[in-house]
Parts: sequence; C-alpha cells; structure tokens
Amino acid sequence: MFTIFRILLSRFTMTRTPSKPTLNWPNSLWQATADAGLNFGRLEESIETDLLIVGAGYTGLSTALHAIEHTDDVVIIDQAQPGWGCSGRNGGQVHPQWKSELQALKGMYPGDQFNAFIQTLGDAVDLVFDLINRYQVDCQAERNGSIIAGRGNTAIRYITQWSQFWAGKGKSVHLLDREKTSEVIGTSQYDLSMCDDRGGSLQPLAYSRGLARACSEQGVSIFGDTCAKNISQTATGWRVITDAGDIRCKRLVLATNGYTDGLWPGLARTIIPVASMLSATHPLPGHVASTILPGRQVAAEYAGVPAYYRIDEKNRLVFGWRGTLFGKIGGLKTAHLRAKALRLFPQISGTQWEYDWAGYVGVTPHQRPMLLKLSDNVYAGLGYNGRGVPMATMMGKQLALALNNEPTAIAIDAPRTVPLHSFYPVGVYSRIVSGHISDQFR
Repeated sequence: MFTIFRILLSRFTMTRTPSKPTLNWPNSLWQATADAGLNFGRLEESIETDLLIVGAGYTGLSTALHAIEHTDDVVIIDQAQPGWGCSGRNGGQVHPQWKSELQALKGMYPGDQFNAFIQTLGDAVDLVFDLINRYQVDCQAERNGSIIAGRGNTAIRYITQWSQFWAGKGKSVHLLDREKTSEVIGTSQYDLSMCDDRGGSLQPLAYSRGLARACSEQGVSIFGDTCAKNISQTATGWRVITDAGDIRCKRLVLATNGYTDGLWPGLARTIIPVASMLSATHPLPGHVASTILPGRQVAAEYAGVPAYYRIDEKNRLVFGWRGTLFGKIGGLKTAHLRAKALRLFPQISGTQWEYDWAGYVGVTPHQRPMLLKLSDNVYAGLGYNGRGVPMATMMGKQLALALNNEPTAIAIDAPRTVPLHSFYPVGVYSRIVSGHISDQFR
C-alpha cells in the first residue's frame, strides 16, 4: 500500500494553487486543426448595451445566441478570444450520461426535479447538434454514440443501473458485456460498458468559433482581449470596467466557469477548478486505428480517476485524464497519461505523441450544474463537472430564459460557497489519490 501511495504522490507536485494562466493558445490538436475563426478586436471605449456577457465559451456564446432572439442589443467580452478556455480545450465528447450514481442523483433532485434534470441531459445533447445544423457550424460533428466503461463492482452497479433506467425510458442505450465491450472499444481492461446512441463528438474549438461566428452574424457584438476588472451597480443597471474601456448594461451574465476569478465577490468560491490534461498521437496506421473504437464512438470511464478518449477524423488517438493539481497548467507532465493510454491500448506501442494541452474544468462538490442569481438582473452559469459541451450549451439557453423571467429547466439557485474553499487543492489532491488507489484494486 505504501509503495502505491508513494508512486501516486510522485505524479503530482504540491507547490501552490493554480495561478491565472497566460493568454497564449495551447499546443493543442484543436488549435492546430480548427479554422482560424474571426478575430474580435479589443474594447477601447465606453459603450452601453441591454445585455452584457462576460466569457466567450459555450455558456456565454449560447446565452447570446438565445438572448438575441428577444433583444437586439447583446455584447460579449472575453479576456482572450472565443474558445480560449476549456471550451476550446476539452475532449470534444458529447455525453448524455451524468457522472453521479442513479440513486445519488435522485437524492440531489427529489420528485419532479429528477425527471426534469433527466430530460435536460438528453435535450442538452440535442441542442448541441441542433445549433450545429441551424448555424452550419463546421466542427467535424458526428453522432455515433457515447460509451461509459468500467471495471469492478462499483462500476458494474453504476453501468447496469443506468442502462436499465435508460432502457425503461425508451432510450437507445445498450448494455455491453465484457466480450462485447472489448470488441467495441478495443481493450480487454473493462468488465462492462454501456453505449448511448444519442451521444457523439465534435471539434471543440471549431464548435466555439462556429458559435462565435453565428453570434456575430445574428448581431451580437463580441470584444476579444478585453478583461473585465470591476463591476458596480448604477441607478439604471450595472457598469463593468475593463482594462481599456467600460460598459453600462441593464442585464449581466457571468459565464466564466473553471476560469472564474474575483470579479464578482464570492463567485469563485462556489466552484472548484480542476485541471484536465489531454494528449493526441500522430495519426495511427489504419490497421491499428481500426481496433480502437471502430464505430467512432467517444468513450469515458466510470472510475475513481476516469480517463476519456476517442479517435479523430485523421485516426489520432485523443486521450484525456486528470492533469496537474497545483501550479500552472502550462508545464505539462504527460508520462502518467501516456502510460495509462498504453495500458488500455497496447496496440499503440511505439506511436509518437504530437500534442499536449490542458484546461480547467469547473467542478461542484454536489455534482450539480449551477444557474445562479447573483443580484437583480445578474446571473451566472457554471459547474458542468466534465460534461461541459452539452451542459454549458444548455446552460446558455437556460440563462436566456432566466433573463426574460421565463421558467427554466435548471433550477435557479443562490450562490453557496464551497466549505474550506481555500484548501480545495488539498481536497482535490486527496480525492484523486484515493481514486487512484481504489482503481488499483478494482
């Protein structure tokens, strides 16, 4: 046990809490392969608008696309460019499956709230592909299904219960035994899996840039390289001071998720930023690529520290796992991630890795996405717990409804501070170490 613990400790460096990253684009597969997209200039004047959105990721862009249907005066600002944060760094997996166990989720959402949330999970995936079709977003979108796989009794229970639940709801979800799982995924490491035909994949940065282009075409004003510094209330609404200008607005949305800082007092303490790291190989030979997810589904584990992976359109293996917990995400150490990939897929032995990158995922201790009312006409959406492609897109729609005082599928909450938030790196570190240990004995 001590040896395992020592090995796990060596994978992480306890130095300091994550500092604000530089605004350079990462060395990611997505940055290398996405179209350049529009470059949005910096705000360098004082302007007024009805709705201001801070953050040009999926949440902010989706909010703008839905809000512009009811107002012709929407502005988005971002400290970098659309998709610079985790909306352009994630694995591009579109899962309808939430990570919580079935009974735990029922406890989080009692009564009719549970059915509403379950409906929202499927609707969120549909919304992603609907927006792609409606606005002709070129982001390599495919809807070939999504797989959750695992080993050990806990994973078997989770997968069995959820697959039976979805089947009872009439959804096209298939329970796969060990042999079928090995055939469908290309590894013998799992005991069981389920495949949900509703899921799919996309190029996440191209999706972000496509949504930004759609926003611009619909009349949304976007300013890049514009960092919000201060928010104050005025007689008619709100004033946001940026590094080179200021904006007066009637309504305000904060859409910063895992990159939330101290702009709004206490908001950063409602969420835990967790680094997720990805690597991508050079294109695999055809005879190797055909053995890994030959149906071109996306896959993720149900595990203490889950990995997730897919094959892209050029036959690259894109593999994600937990990243650094302390310090900047720029100094990537990927040996543990690549070793994990090789254990699952020994057929890639000798393959060269081409790209490494990471981003911050917004995690909530209660595993619930949060639609927060911060003040009069001020809202925030965050906390997607690793399901950001569909859920952040859906959150944008819900925020637009909330702004218009219409019913929302996600309940509107008041902010709740994470207990002992200042010590969250230690808590996350402990959780991942214990997850690694439990995975060793599954």
